[in-house]
Amino acid sequence: MSAVCNGSQQQHVYLQHHKNRNEVARRRWKILARALQKTCDVDAALTNVDDIISVRRFTTFDLVTSHPVILNNSSSDPVASWFEYTATISQETYSLSIRHPTRSFTAAELMGFNNTGNICVWPSEEVLAYYILCNLQYFSGKTVLELGGGMTCLAGLMVAKYTTAINIHVTDGNISAIDNVQFIVKQNGLGDRVRCSVLQWGDIQTKPVGKHISTYDIILSADCLFFDEARRDLVETIWMMMNEGGTALVMAPRRGQTYEKFAEEAKMRGFYCKSKQYYNEHVWNRHLKLKQSCDYDENIHYPMLLSLRKMYTENSHDN
Repeated sequence: MSAVCNGSQQQHVYLQHHKNRNEVARRRWKILARALQKTCDVDAALTNVDDIISVRRFTTFDLVTSHPVILNNSSSDPVASWFEYTATISQETYSLSIRHPTRSFTAAELMGFNNTGNICVWPSEEVLAYYILCNLQYFSGKTVLELGGGMTCLAGLMVAKYTTAINIHVTDGNISAIDNVQFIVKQNGLGDRVRCSVLQWGDIQTKPVGKHISTYDIILSADCLFFDEARRDLVETIWMMMNEGGTALVMAPRRGQTYEKFAEEAKMRGFYCKSKQYYNEHVWNRHLKLKQSCDYDENIHYPMLLSLRKMYTENSHDN
């Protein structure tokens, strides 16, 4: 009888735990959905969910600017507007035409797999794109994968347009995002260099590396550390899709402990992790200036740079 009671009690605790997790997840998605729909402010009462959601009051480091453009074929795309995204570095100008969908997205579309980058370009993606443009030589002859690139895959597409990388694959877990990126790839004439596809991190362990999935020299990820539930899946995806001598560049704010927890998970998997707060002089100076603004919160807005490499001991390899 005691065993039955204990089992029942354990089951109750288990169910209550998952109920609480589901409730937190619903609240997180509610905040995120409102932010993604370009709501100017999110209710203050809702912003206390683990301090993990970037309130959209701060939207850019002004490293990459944008202005609307009219394309010759715009009449055939009535549900979107096009913008020219431009960055200037050492008097050299870099630009991409980016598609902004103008239609309203359903809750199902917004609350799919980790839509962190949908609708807008988040500051971490902007900084990662700028960082890439400052280090173009690093990508020469390399194969490159972007994870969680959202509606623009801005970082991965800057690699495609301005470096001599030999293979660029941009991904997101949401089909609406990938559909949009395919328009962008075509408009910028990158179709012969870029592959776009849906990639959900939780599925990666069920798909063999080799025949169906390539491995890559460089893996990019910007602002993909929002949710605790996806942390291990993202680490595992990076591990399985990285070459033995490869590197992952992960840009994300600290957001409480989400950044540190991701780094710890990566170390447990076997990665060597190197974290940088100062990685680019211009980005750092913008950060210092923005700290004087009441809309800027270093904890949730300033992206740290985490590089990951696989660690191997002699005659021993992790699976």
